[in-house]
Amino acid sequence: MRYSKTEILAGLQCEKQLFLRVHHPELAVQQSTPDSVTGQVVQAHARLQFPDAVLVRRGAPGMDPFAKSAELIADTSVNTIFEAGIQSQELAVFVDVLQRNGQAWDLIEIKATTDVKDKHIEDVSVQAVAVAQAGIPIRRFWLMHINNEFVYHGNHDYTGLLIREDISARVLSHMPFIESKLVPLQAVVTGQQPERHLGSQYNKPYPCPYRPYCETQAPDYPVADLPNGWQIIQTLHAKEIFDIRDIPAGMLTSDTHQRVRRITIAGVPELLPGAGEIFTTLPYPRYYLDFVCIQFAIPIWEGTRPYMQLPFQWSCHIERDPDTLLHREFLDTSGVDPRRAFAEALLAMCGESGPIIVYNQSFEKRIIRELAEVFPELCVALLALNERVFDLLPVVKANYYHPAMKDSWSIKCVLPCLVPELSYKDLAGVQDGTEAQAAYLAIINTNTPVSDKQQLINNLLAYCKLNTYAMVKVSARLAGK
Repeated sequence: MRYSKTEILAGLQCEKQLFLRVHHPELAVQQSTPDSVTGQVVQAHARLQFPDAVLVRRGAPGMDPFAKSAELIADTSVNTIFEAGIQSQELAVFVDVLQRNGQAWDLIEIKATTDVKDKHIEDVSVQAVAVAQAGIPIRRFWLMHINNEFVYHGNHDYTGLLIREDISARVLSHMPFIESKLVPLQAVVTGQQPERHLGSQYNKPYPCPYRPYCETQAPDYPVADLPNGWQIIQTLHAKEIFDIRDIPAGMLTSDTHQRVRRITIAGVPELLPGAGEIFTTLPYPRYYLDFVCIQFAIPIWEGTRPYMQLPFQWSCHIERDPDTLLHREFLDTSGVDPRRAFAEALLAMCGESGPIIVYNQSFEKRIIRELAEVFPELCVALLALNERVFDLLPVVKANYYHPAMKDSWSIKCVLPCLVPELSYKDLAGVQDGTEAQAAYLAIINTNTPVSDKQQLINNLLAYCKLNTYAMVKVSARLAGK
């Protein structure tokens, strides 16, 4: 059997994933993520740098991409090939760019990241083994990726956005490892389904499409749910301990892990009585604030960089006093740079006094600092907001845990446990940050029908409003109300 690069990488990540890909592809949960869409956009942009390239169109009627690629490689008048199909006895891969270099070729892999990562070396090394087995001489291996120091100055000038980095030495040194894994991975496919338990392999280096299936086979409270517990999780698995409730007393040294174990075994949530005391010191008015941002791999607004967090929406619930709750919101759907309007509306709403309550302050405070740098005339007022920020996350983390939270103190996990009458699952269309970004991109897309845009706007407003109302209700429950 000949294996694709995707299958080999899956097997290197988790042997069970490879087995399921080959024998039970119907169990996979496939979804288009922002990363995959971004990759396609960057791929298209990178191809502009090779105007003489010939594209091998996979799936074209009556065309064998491997035979066509071999024909193009043999044709000395062809200088560059996109999506060249290379197959050997063991492997079948498609190469982003093959560029002729004298009597040999350069292999160029395009990635939407801002640096070279270990997973990229593994990716290109699989391709390197395939082309070596196929007898195609390669002079250099390159990774073309985004330059994170690039600043867009307008006029569709993206000179310098993408850079090439020579990864030949790393690829050549990693090829023997890949070659040593081919036979064992083939044995995985022809054998019985491997037994693997929930762990970091479900997210690293890539999200596993079979995780939902594996979760149905896992204990109710797998030890993989221990927060930041990679080392102890490996130890527990080695001792064949897979459920948090089965961990012997005294085996965990982390206070957080001991707490998770104790509460999980008890089966009831724990809310410490001291949590309410914290809120007696917070004056009014209280501003419960949340931001929503967008990131572009290829910047579209002047003065912005790749993957810069660009705020376009905020929601704020304002407690004037214990009996008065107001709501204010901002959402810019014009498609132009929203940051100035965002900052001015934020300053007008927040006033000059009262705690600004957020959930995980590093995000909101960083956005405010960056706005202050961009708009120096607003700098003093914006930085003054950061002096008022109160972070709700450490308060929740120190005082509350529910077994159903499964190692996460995110507001989306805490809310249905502490405030069961509220849930993000009740929202239509936008239930998390990823869906919020997708909705925003659709709204500013001129091809989106007006009626669809209005529904997307309503979904975004409802999502961000729940983010801040959730903080209001969580704070109230912590305070015993």
